[in-house]
Amino acid sequence: MTHKRILVGFLLAFLAFSTRAIAADAPNIVFAFADDLGRYASAYADPNAPSPNDVIHTPFFDRIAAEGTRFDCALVSAPSCTPSRAAIVSGQHFFRNGSHSQLHHPWMKGFDDPWDEVRGFPLMLQASGYHIGWSYKMHISEDRMGGKERNYRKHGSRFNTFSQNVMKADDTEAGKQELLEEVRGNFRSFLADRNDKQPFYYWFNPTNTHRSWVQGSGKKIWGIEPDSLKGKLPPFLPDNEIVREDFADYLGEAQAFDAAVGILLEELTALGELENTIVVVSGDHGAPGFPRGKCNLYDFGTQVPLAIRWPKHVAEGRVIQSPVSLLDLAPTFLEAAGLQADERMDGQSLLAAMNAETRDPEEVLRGTAICGRENHVNESRPGGLPYPMRAIRTGEYLYIVNFAPDRWPVAQPPLAAPLTNPIGGKKGGSRRMDLDFSPTRDFFELNEGDETIAEWWRLGFDLRPAEELYVIADDPHQMLNVADDVNFAAVKSQLRGQLLAELNRGNDPRVIDDGKAFDRPPYAPDTPERGVPDIEALRKEDEKADVN
Repeated sequence: MTHKRILVGFLLAFLAFSTRAIAADAPNIVFAFADDLGRYASAYADPNAPSPNDVIHTPFFDRIAAEGTRFDCALVSAPSCTPSRAAIVSGQHFFRNGSHSQLHHPWMKGFDDPWDEVRGFPLMLQASGYHIGWSYKMHISEDRMGGKERNYRKHGSRFNTFSQNVMKADDTEAGKQELLEEVRGNFRSFLADRNDKQPFYYWFNPTNTHRSWVQGSGKKIWGIEPDSLKGKLPPFLPDNEIVREDFADYLGEAQAFDAAVGILLEELTALGELENTIVVVSGDHGAPGFPRGKCNLYDFGTQVPLAIRWPKHVAEGRVIQSPVSLLDLAPTFLEAAGLQADERMDGQSLLAAMNAETRDPEEVLRGTAICGRENHVNESRPGGLPYPMRAIRTGEYLYIVNFAPDRWPVAQPPLAAPLTNPIGGKKGGSRRMDLDFSPTRDFFELNEGDETIAEWWRLGFDLRPAEELYVIADDPHQMLNVADDVNFAAVKSQLRGQLLAELNRGNDPRVIDDGKAFDRPPYAPDTPERGVPDIEALRKEDEKADVN
């Protein structure tokens, strides 16, 4: 499809929606969205289940949850930045978004791209009269947020490298405040561009929770003692000094994000707009640099925090246990603005479940979430092939299909062996894989083959079976696969059918025709020599996007 046809399509869409007058009391929407932030907030602390949530302190997320609705099982469409974000904007399963179904959206020339047909909820809001914009990371085509001119960073992008900057400051508290004032300035620049009382949609996308951060910064900046995490880490991670400090640093960056949310709330209050603003806080997928997190379909990789505040419209203090998807945000925002969701959207509005008048919110929800992934890092497997997975999460079970169980899920071992043309040259090895560089990764690379970590290594890096099934109540960390247990044969069959029905309904390229569309053009090159994207250029693009 040509750019001219795309532009004409957008203009027609704008004309269709602009004929609808926006309601005088249309709510503003502020979406605070942390890069790589899994389900970590002090509001999630549970005395019956020790976890890092016992250690983290997030007063502003907690406030939004207490004054609104908190979701305890919110999942992303894909645990990778580009497909996760594109799915939120489109309201569609990640696999329906063409070039944006994989990281960096490499796409072979000469093929029509389904992403060209995606309008997305921000443009729908803009066409109806909203002022839209964002700060910091986008990682999808910026035209779906109105173009580069809608990126508000006049006051800087240093917040993205929060610990790097604060650790260099002579006065830690002053260093923190300087970066928070940057957040304030960028938000004020966005607000200054709106017309009078024009409703607005602001997408706050800092990347500080994305690797890398400074080792020891969690304790130095936030006072998070690594040893306070003893006995609280997920059991599929070694509970040692290296991993505890790494996780403490991660939680520190999460607390920095929460402090920035506090700045947004301050500004909305000063403006007199807080009570007419939908405030949403979430993340784009699970923790980076830890096995079974980012790029994986276990809860550690797909579950994210989610709290929504909208006085008089959203019940205060409500907690929803039923699985929901971030796909549901698009129809939720549109309904709140008085607009119809695009008929192609897969999500469902959450407003009915959050309404104080709804007696049984769980009953009005779908009760399931679909997620999956294809390629994340091109060099993880020979030929740049993806690791294809799909899953369905219910309140009771997690069922996963690994479509190519003969492929390595993280990287072809030995993990510490460098590629022929290594990229990065980071500490502990130069191998690019579907696991971010980190002290935890270094630990596994340097101790690969050590029998004392054999079980942790198996859970994180080993080949996986074609099917996985986990009973959430008995196995909340999804470590005991019961897919071959005859006692769960009926459950497995039912979930498999339910998952495949949704994949087929959405024309998932992984299940239609021969099921190998993602393994060849336009999603992937035929061979490593033909049409391979410039990986070094993509790496630089990724790093630039994360900083900016």
